Amino acid sequence: MGLSRRIDQRLPALLAAVGLLTSLVLEGIHLRAYLAPAASSVCTVGARIDCLSVTLSRYAVLFGLPLPIWGALGFLALFVAAWRRSIWLVPLSAVAALASVGLLAIELFAIGAVCLFCEIVHVTSWVLLGVALRRRTELVRDGWQASTWSYVFAPVVGLGAALMLLLPRYWGAFTFRGDVPFASGVTPKGYPWLGAAHPKLEVQEFSDYLCPHCRVLSSRILAELARHPDQIRLVRRQNPRMRCHVGGEFSCVQARAAYCAQEQGRFWQMDRWLFAHASNLRLDWARAAADVKLDEGRLKRCMARPDVFARIDDEVREARKLKLAGTPGYTLNGRRVALTDLERRLAELE
Repeated sequence: MGLSRRIDQRLPALLAAVGLLTSLVLEGIHLRAYLAPAASSVCTVGARIDCLSVTLSRYAVLFGLPLPIWGALGFLALFVAAWRRSIWLVPLSAVAALASVGLLAIELFAIGAVCLFCEIVHVTSWVLLGVALRRRTELVRDGWQASTWSYVFAPVVGLGAALMLLLPRYWGAFTFRGDVPFASGVTPKGYPWLGAAHPKLEVQEFSDYLCPHCRVLSSRILAELARHPDQIRLVRRQNPRMRCHVGGEFSCVQARAAYCAQEQGRFWQMDRWLFAHASNLRLDWARAAADVKLDEGRLKRCMARPDVFARIDDEVREARKLKLAGTPGYTLNGRRVALTDLERRLAELE
């Protein structure tokens, strides 16, 4: 048998392998988008061709797993069916092709952007369906045999169940690039909150965006909120180590940026952006406005207003009254609490 003939026979398996590998690349992009949000994306060309907008949308996680993992599991089943030349290749490839149409519609009409690697998966699905239909008479009709279920479906179902149970919900701590996945609002005093409208535990977190520990612990609190969105409310409070002196260019600049982003309805995205970028006092505010999707001129005018300085200074004084000298500091249901006690109370939630 010639080389071209062998390649032709294995074409369905090769196509399934392409879909599997591309899905794994997409999962890598999804993971990197959450764990390293400040990093650039290899497949972001503009506003309309942007993998990050797609992978960070609320549609990117289904039944507790990221869509790229579902894609990888599907192509794994397709690869096994293709390698064994099972008739299951036809219905499985049809499901993949139809799913790709639905996902493309979501990209175009709900998200407003497309992902290059996603389109590779979509095209691969349709090519694979065409090849499967053309060769359906050559496939082994083993649809209901127990052995077929054991080698095509059992490994995929087992692996999917294990991932649903064991994979850390890294997407729970959202980033500045994506949508806010929880209910949100402001307290009667105007402080932004996230999570439960009627919480069992209200956590007020007094932070400084220049504090490395605040960045880490903020992500941990968000991860807990993702596990209990109907029981926890997180209220962001500002406690910068540098006092807010009106007119000071770098005085509490990060906190001012956060509250000015709040006026444009993007507080939590700016909160995430600042924790990802605020390692010094000099920040690229043009980039911040572009990343968080703010009006840059409006942001700058707001940050110069005396009332914004005064608002943060008032919060610093309140933190001192609560004896929250360090950052981060916490209150739980209105009372000051040590971090160890807070973690214990969060762990007790069902």
